[in-house]
Amino acid sequence: MLFLIYTKEKKREKESGFMLNEEICKLREELNNSIINGEDYEKTLKISVELDQLIAKYYSIEIKRNKQTKKKKELLAN
Repeated sequence: MLFLIYTKEKKREKESGFMLNEEICKLREELNNSIINGEDYEKTLKISVELDQLIAKYYSIEIKRNKQTKKKKELLAN
């Protein structure tokens, strides 16, 4: 049962990272279009801030995931 719960949590983390990546790509495209079209500075700034927050969230998840993977490899090596 513990393995099943662990597996579901890992799947959810991967999906979360994938969804964040898709949102990042979408906002990046929106930001690029906003800049190219010369839209209002406030709107461009808002999109940029949202994009920065998503990127920060994505990397915090990736760093956490990498640390967990490293710990698992160390445990398996012992």
